[in-house]
Amino acid sequence: MNKQIATTILASITILVIIAALAPLISVTIVPVNQSFLLYGFVKNHEGHVEDYQLLVKVGNQTTLVSNSTYANAPVISTYWQILSENETWTFPMNLSLNHAGNDTRIIFELWSYDVPSSSYEYTGLWDQIWLNVTA
Repeated sequence: MNKQIATTILASITILVIIAALAPLISVTIVPVNQSFLLYGFVKNHEGHVEDYQLLVKVGNQTTLVSNSTYANAPVISTYWQILSENETWTFPMNLSLNHAGNDTRIIFELWSYDVPSSSYEYTGLWDQIWLNVTA
């Protein structure tokens, strides 16, 4: 399987799992400041080899830019790491809280993978988001 197909499959699965995990929040998009809320992440490795993944959770707003080629320039509120074998899945809880009130708060989820030649994590171009209203 080529990398573009694998990336598309991974992106679709990640988006579906995040949406499913957020279903209870979709109808009630209000989260109190500094109150913990639980989401679940899901990643599956379709790359054909062992992959070291990093998921960054960032907080932004309506003006925060993120795309398949550009990661968000926003504060990281949580980071998760996992090494996955080919076809291995990773489901994990994310206990998050937000410390500033505001409407249209954007939580951005970015998937990064470790690049051995550069000895650093590189942005995969896979991301998702949810919008919340954070109350004082």
